[in-house]
Parts: sequence; C-alpha cells; structure tokens
Amino acid sequence: MTTLLAVNAFGALVLLGIVFSILISRSRWVLLPGLLGFVYVLFWGVWQVADMMTGVGINQSVLFHFFSGTEDADYRQFLKEIVVFAGFVTLAVSVLAGSVFQAWRNRVAAKPVSRASGFLPSLIGCGVVIIGWLISPWHLNLLALKDSYVALDADQTRKLRAMYDTSPRRITSDKNLVVLYLESVESTYFDERLFPELLPALRERRGESLHFSGIAQTPGTGWTIAGLVNTQCGLPLATPGAGDNDMGRVRYFLPKAKCLAEHLQDNGFRTVYMGGASGKFAGKDRFLEQHGFDVVRDKEYFSTWKGMAESEFSGWGAYDDELLEGVFDEFVTLSEKQEPFALFALTMDTHHPHGHISPSCRGVRYRDGKLKSLNALACADRLVSRFIDRVRASPWAADTTLVVLSDHLAMVNDATPLIEKAKRRDNLLMVFDSDIAPGERRVQGTMLDVGPTLLSLMRADTAALGFGRSLLEPGRSNQAYSRDYFASDDVMEYLSFSRTLWDMPQVVGQIRSDGDKGILLGGNQFEAPFFSVLNESNKVIELYFYNFSQHLADLQEGVRYLYARECEEVKSPNPGICLVAGLKGVGEKVFSSTELVEGVSALEAF
Repeated sequence: MTTLLAVNAFGALVLLGIVFSILISRSRWVLLPGLLGFVYVLFWGVWQVADMMTGVGINQSVLFHFFSGTEDADYRQFLKEIVVFAGFVTLAVSVLAGSVFQAWRNRVAAKPVSRASGFLPSLIGCGVVIIGWLISPWHLNLLALKDSYVALDADQTRKLRAMYDTSPRRITSDKNLVVLYLESVESTYFDERLFPELLPALRERRGESLHFSGIAQTPGTGWTIAGLVNTQCGLPLATPGAGDNDMGRVRYFLPKAKCLAEHLQDNGFRTVYMGGASGKFAGKDRFLEQHGFDVVRDKEYFSTWKGMAESEFSGWGAYDDELLEGVFDEFVTLSEKQEPFALFALTMDTHHPHGHISPSCRGVRYRDGKLKSLNALACADRLVSRFIDRVRASPWAADTTLVVLSDHLAMVNDATPLIEKAKRRDNLLMVFDSDIAPGERRVQGTMLDVGPTLLSLMRADTAALGFGRSLLEPGRSNQAYSRDYFASDDVMEYLSFSRTLWDMPQVVGQIRSDGDKGILLGGNQFEAPFFSVLNESNKVIELYFYNFSQHLADLQEGVRYLYARECEEVKSPNPGICLVAGLKGVGEKVFSSTELVEGVSALEAF
C-alpha cells in the first residue's frame, strides 16, 4: 500500500508538471508535452488496474489476457477496475485536449513570443514526462518483460533441449487418477495466524494426505491457463512475438509440447477434463483438446446438464457445487467401466477479486463476512472436503489416486492485505492414496514439477516432464528449471525456449482463406485480424492481434510483414478479409478476399 501511494503521489506530481507547462506555454510546441502526457497517463492507468489485479503491476499474465482476449470472463467482478481505468482514460484525453486547445489559442493570438514563454515551457514539460516515465514502475515492468524475450544462442538451445524431456514413458500403476485444481487456493490460507479456522475441514484432510510445502510461483506461471500448462507440460507459459498474443485465435496451441495427458493417453488411460467456465477463455479448450484429453466438458456442457438455465450460473459459469457433483458422477461412471482413466477438474468459485458463493453455501460466511473472497473459501472448504470424502469412501477408493492442488497463487483480492503478511507463499499439493503414507514433504520446487510428480505417483519409468522433475525423487539432483530458479531467480532462457514450441509457420506454397476469418499460413491457421513479422526465410517470428499501425511503425526498413483485416480497412472494394504483404519502406501488395479463397502464392506476395 505504501508503494502504491508513493507511485500515485509521484504520478500526480508529474501530471501537475505537465499541466503547468501546458498552461504557461505560448507556442504550438505545447502539443508535445500534451501528447507525451496522454501516453504517460494512459500507461499509468494500465499499470494501476494491472496492479489492482496482480499486486505486482504489469506482468506476463496481464499481457497474456490482454492479447488473448477475455471472452466469457465475469466482468461484473471487475467494475471497480473498469471505473478506475475509465477515469484514467478521461484524464489522459483531457491532457491531450487541453494541449490542443492551448495550441489553438496560441495560434489565434499570433503574438510574437520569447523562447522563455514559447518553446522552453514545452521542453520542460517533455522533460518532466520523460523523467517520470523512466522512474515509473510500468517502465520497469516493461523492461523486465522485454528481457524475457531474449534470443537463445546455440549453446543455450542445446542445453535446454537436453533438459527438456518429452521421451515416451511406460506407466505401470493399476490405479486411476483424479486431479482437482482449486482456483487460487494456496497453502497460505491454512496459516492459522492469518486465517484462523478458515479451512478447518480441508486442514483435517490435508493431515490425512501426503502434502508438499515449498512449491513456488515463478515467471510464466500465475494465472489459470499458465497453471494448466505448467503442471501438464512442465513448461512456463510464454507466447511468440515481442508481446504475448491471443493464442486462442491460433489453430495449434503449443504444438511442439508433449504433456501429461498425452502420456496417460499413450498408456491406455481415458482422459477427461471438467470445468464450470467457458473453454474458450484464453484458448483453454484448444490446449486441452490438442494435448491429450479425450473429453473436455465446460460451461456449455453444464448448460445442458440437468437442464440448468443461464440464471443458475455465476458470471464465470457453473458454480462449484454443481461442478463437483458432475465430477463425482463422472468418477462413478468411469470407475464402473473398469477401464483406466484420468479425470481432471478445475473449480472457479474462489476466483479473484471477490469469488462466488455456490447456492448450496448460501449463508456461509467467514467471521463477520466482510471479506467476500474468504466467504468463498469457507464454501470451498465445505464443498471440496465433501468431494474428497466421497471419493475416499467410494467402492473404488483403493483403486484411485486423488490429487488436490492449486492452479496458481491467489491474485489480488479483498484478503490481499492479510495474505501479504505471510512469511512465504506456496502452492497447494495434496495426494490421497491408500498405498502412500500421509505427512508433509518439504521441497524446493515449482509448479513445473507437479506433472512429473503425478507421473511418479502413476509409477512411470521416467520421473521427468518437460523441464519439471518429480518432487518424490530422492535428492532431485537434476531439477532443471527449479534448480536454476532457486539458484539465480532467472529463468528467462526457459521462457524463450518455451516460446519456440509454438512452432510458428514458414510461409511457403499458398496462402489461403477459409472463406471466413481464418487465414492458412504454412500449415497453421490464424484468425483475422492479425499482424505478423517474418524473417528472411519467410518464417513468422512475431504475431500480434492489436495495434497494427504501432507494430508497423516499429519495424526497421526492409523487414517483411503480413497482415489480414477487413477489406474495407485496406481500401479494397471486396467484402470479407483481405491480406496485405509488404516490405517496410519499399512497398506492399493487397490481395482481395476472392484471391485469398482461390489461393495466393507466397512467392507472389513477396
């Protein structure tokens, strides 16, 4: 809170300096501090809202969701953030409009002005903005994100390829696997000093499980789709380009990765995922369907399950009481078939900033009930512990390994001031298995180590997955990603390697349209509008879905690019999607929607 006050106080001083320079300037140069001030205030607003959600300003989760879109998100929970951002946008526009008005007044006056009352105030105003920008936390955030996009040299690539384990493995366990991700439920909530009697039932169940402490959150983790990629693939989530992208609008999600469900599938397990939210959010459905899940059931499934109406959903989708009821029914159905299966599920009621209360928990409150996120956790304590009990009391308990874990640490919510008092924050991981003794295991691990740990539980012949290594292995001498993180806190090269696994296409042969918004480039399909940057070999190296003009302006002379958007936006008479191919500073060609349907030669484009 002290840091936030300091940031806003400094920002206010910078803004006052900008406004003062505009008011005293008597020349048309006043537009410069106005324009720079507009950008400064706009980024201040972006950082402010990002910090309200993450607690650490602009990080990879902010960029991912900005570029991946927020389709089917519960916007009602973010009204405060929306209002704050609207306020900053209004302030930024006011600064720019004020400078335009002052420039118009100065032009109308048309009086000779001295340097002191003309150019100098504008120069001072620009200097104030530049100094403010360089000191600002959003500038530091952006520099840190830029560092995560470093290019790998040959030695780094060889080292990382040797560490990255996707080898086939044999699973010999005769048990089925049930994995329940708990949205934002971290181990910190079990701290009785901070949250007395918040999770009494889960605390008791945790004592009956093999549970881990010391599972840290690292770069490339920290939000739901990242948590799934971390634990399923042993990878930090990073996307191609100079910024994160809308990867839900790309046909193939991490096509070169090999993930946990795929290994289970290869060993004859039927794999099922169930979640109450929409699978379209952040490209989650594509990731799951393309990485080993036979069945993916999301909000759409629950909308027909028991004839549930939209009014029976939260802003995100099915409440957790209905979800867990559906998951248990699926567990029974799969168990009765007596065929190996792996059932994964993800709760949603404890999503930040305030959570939701399932209908069966009406009236459940934590203490005075003022902190809504803790009320949602009190409900989760009841629902999740009941689910654990039902699985363990079922006729198939001895044949089942049940795992309960967090998808990531809690984001900023109304209990954040309490969470921040914790000495250490760890992700949750509990294992219930009749053949495994309960107790606590202290480790130095990350979420990337969860997948290989699950493989160990299933008696796989290799205790590795991607960059992760099993938390059950004695010594864990080859920890790869976790070892480097705890030794240096620097995993940027792992993020860069992960980015290459998107396997961006080389544009050869023909470029085609599917007649709608899909554009086929070298074996991959992108949804228009998009902007791509190509190297000398016509391989896509950067991909964006927003701010086309800015990305084009940032390119160096002679760089190749392709972008697709509505034909009317590129002044083509045809309806539909058109393609523009260009060399920066040389020229560009426009191909109509009709030509795209028929196919455009890549050689013709360049």
